[in-house]
Amino acid sequence: MSETTDIQAVNEANALAETARQTVVGWQGVRCTLPPDWNVTGFSMERESGYLRIDAPSDSTLTVQIRWTDAGAPDVKTPYYFLARKVRRMLHRPEPKQPAVDLKANLDKFLKEIAKQSKKSKERLDAHSKPERVEREDEKRRSINFNWTGAGKGQGKIWHCQICNRVLVAQVVGMGKDINAIPGIASRLFQSLEDHAEDGFDLWALYDLQAGIPDGFRLESQKLLSGYLHLSFQRGAERIVIDRWGLANITLKKFTTAEWFANHSLVNLKPMQKRDETAESGHEITRYSGKLSLLSRLQAIRQAKLSLRNMPTRFEGGVWHCPESNKMYAIQIWRQTRAEKIWEEVLSRCVCH
Repeated sequence: MSETTDIQAVNEANALAETARQTVVGWQGVRCTLPPDWNVTGFSMERESGYLRIDAPSDSTLTVQIRWTDAGAPDVKTPYYFLARKVRRMLHRPEPKQPAVDLKANLDKFLKEIAKQSKKSKERLDAHSKPERVEREDEKRRSINFNWTGAGKGQGKIWHCQICNRVLVAQVVGMGKDINAIPGIASRLFQSLEDHAEDGFDLWALYDLQAGIPDGFRLESQKLLSGYLHLSFQRGAERIVIDRWGLANITLKKFTTAEWFANHSLVNLKPMQKRDETAESGHEITRYSGKLSLLSRLQAIRQAKLSLRNMPTRFEGGVWHCPESNKMYAIQIWRQTRAEKIWEEVLSRCVCH
C-alpha cells in the first residue's frame, strides 16, 4: 500500500470518528448537528416560543444561539386566544389564515437587541444582511442571512417555515481569537438545522441522550443532572418517561437491571407480564407490559391535570444496560389500547451509544 493511500485511509478513519462523536441536539422540534463536545447550556420549556444555547468546549467563546416563535401567536395572549384555539382543535377546524410574515422587520427587531448589548460594552454595532430568498424545492421556507460586529461577532440566519409556522433565528457568536472559526461552524449549523419533525417524531437530544418522541407529546418535566437524565412527556393523559443513569458499573455491583428498574418504576410491576428480549442495538432488555390498575389510571388523570383525553389503559416499560456508554436506560409508557406500536417506535429511536 502506498504512502498516499495510507494517508487517505487515516483521514477517512478520522472523519468517521468525528462523525460518530458529533454533537446532536434536539429540543422542542428544533434539531441540529455541531462538532464534537459542544454542550447545551440553556433552554426553555415552552414549545411555541423558546430558545436554545449551545456552547463550544474548553475556553472557547463560541456559542450557538437559537430562538423561535409561533408566527400565528399574538404578542399578548388573551384568554380568548387560548379558548378559541382549544375549540378549533376540538372541532378539528383549521387555524385562521395569517398575514405574511415580515422577516426583515423581525430581523431588525432582533438586531436592535444586539445593538443594546453592544452599547453597554461601548461598542458600535455594524450589521449587514443579504436579500430575502426562498429555500428548498418545496418553497416552504423564506430566509435572510445576516452578520454583525460589535461586542463580538456573529453570523446568523432568520427564516419562516410555512409547515410549522415558526419564525426561527439562529446565530453563531464569538469573540477575539475565535471569530475566524465562526463561518465554518455557521455553515455546519445551517446545513443541519431543522425546526419540525419530518417523520412524526421529535428528536430530543442533549448530553449524549437521543430519543424520538411522537410529535403530539409535549414535554411536561425534566431533570438534567450530571449522572441522571429524566424527560417526561404527555399527550392528554398518555405519558412517556425516559430515564438515563450514569456509572452503571457501580450500580450493577449491588442490583440487577430488573431490580434497579423495580425500585424506580412509576407503577407497580408485580402484576405486569415480564419478558426478556433483544433490541436492534444488541442490548438485552427486561420488558414489562400489562393493564393499568384503576389507581394508576386515576394517577394518570391527575398527572394530566384532570384531562380525560387519550385515557391510558396499558403500561409498557423496559430497562437495559449499555456497556459501551456505561449507562442504564429505561422507557415507561402509559398508552391507549390502540396505540399498540408506540413502545417499539420509541425504543427504536432511542440511541444509547
